Amino acid sequence: MTLEEFLALPGIDEQRLELIDGEVYEKISPRWGHGEIAGELYHHLRPFGRSAVEPRAIISGRGDRRDSAPLPDLAFCRSQPPARFDWMRGPPEMVAEILSPGQTRVSMRAKVDLYQSFGVRCNLVFDPEREVVDRYEGGELSTLTLKDTLTLSVAPGFAVTVRDLFYRPD
Repeated sequence: MTLEEFLALPGIDEQRLELIDGEVYEKISPRWGHGEIAGELYHHLRPFGRSAVEPRAIISGRGDRRDSAPLPDLAFCRSQPPARFDWMRGPPEMVAEILSPGQTRVSMRAKVDLYQSFGVRCNLVFDPEREVVDRYEGGELSTLTLKDTLTLSVAPGFAVTVRDLFYRPD
């Protein structure tokens, strides 16, 4: 499906549909813990720039990729975020995805590749079941566990323990 055809579908936002490399997928409805992780990350990123939960990205196909319009769980812009009622037409500095039950790290890697081709410099994939965060940044993959501190080159000074993102500190 083309991007134009996808965006013309009735109720694409209400149904939480994504276009990934020309194919339409329905995004899995998040569970409580999924929302808590996104909320904690949003809270900790707030002093460093602008974040949004599930903003639609518009990614034109290039090379062997077809058009895409994913809904990342969270996007972070250090400066120049999209207009309030617009979709992301340029890459944010960071995108975070949180695995839902039934999603695999392999399928999420395809989204990371898509975001990287869009120009996203830092991609985070949270795995609540394994309690780890995969950070793709600067062409490198690092896997962080609960005892590690998450830092981001796209948000200098940002530092939070992975445990505090998975479990709200008391």
